Amino acid sequence: MAMQNIVDEGLAAGHDQLANAHAQVTDFPEADDAKSTQSQHAQPQRAQAHDSRPCAVINQRQVEASARHQVPELTFLISTLDAGLYSVPRYDELPGARFLIVHQLSDPTMRKLYREHALASFDSRFEYLAVEGRGLSKSRNIALAACATRYAYVLDDDVQLHPQAVALVMEAFTCTEAAAISFPHVKTFPLHERDPDRAAPPVAFKHHSLMTLARVRSVDMALDLCQFHARFDEQFGLGTDQPSGEEFIVMSDARQQGARLMRANLGIVAHAGVTSGSDFYSTPAKARTKGRMFARVTGSRFSPLSLAFFLRKAPVAFKHGYLKTFAGNFFR
Repeated sequence: MAMQNIVDEGLAAGHDQLANAHAQVTDFPEADDAKSTQSQHAQPQRAQAHDSRPCAVINQRQVEASARHQVPELTFLISTLDAGLYSVPRYDELPGARFLIVHQLSDPTMRKLYREHALASFDSRFEYLAVEGRGLSKSRNIALAACATRYAYVLDDDVQLHPQAVALVMEAFTCTEAAAISFPHVKTFPLHERDPDRAAPPVAFKHHSLMTLARVRSVDMALDLCQFHARFDEQFGLGTDQPSGEEFIVMSDARQQGARLMRANLGIVAHAGVTSGSDFYSTPAKARTKGRMFARVTGSRFSPLSLAFFLRKAPVAFKHGYLKTFAGNFFR
């Protein structure tokens, strides 16, 4: 099954097409020969057979909130770098879902090879945007800007999704009317939850406090882009010298803007590996980043929240043999 939309950074997209929340789709052997057709993504009922020919959309795009409001669907936003593209699952268990892959390239000469892989591996549920550069927060912001639907879920390139993920997220926004909802990720889904025909389990919600926001990871975040206006601080996150903390910062910025932030009790993403924010102690840069993260949010490296985090996490660093590294760099 062929992929619907391949997006290459370069030419400007037509504003009128974006205003209608349609992707500009181009059969793209060369940039100068592009011919536009309309994407099927904006149609309320999408065919289950994903057999369209490979096409290309040219450009990083900026979708207006008014256009997203007309498309009350969910897009999973996948950020990946270089060969990480090969790790992106096909998500065959989610035939009605939508995906946008933002693929950062550190070596532009690999663009054609990666593009051919995307064409061969993904179908019409996917859009693929190739951009040069590094920085996970930058990638997230590009994805948020390009998302053509009202609702978005932030993903990495190596996670699995609950078979009822779309229904669970959409129902959560209907119930809470929140700007953002965090769903705690799990290591793996229980066997009984892997059945796509099983009814979606009940979910409970609570309001976030500033303290609970510190537990949110990027793969936990579902956003209503018509209400959620904060963006990731590109000075933080993988690919920078402050390699974590961007999730806490963006959610805290949204809270400061008055956004309604909720947390669910059910995980819809399975992530077997260690998230970047979980290792806060093993290098001076990681320890410094945590301290600077709290300073960015609270205005002080010695705020009560920062001190509480330090006291709570110091035993963890000690257990792993990194107390000196953690304590010596956290407040720097």
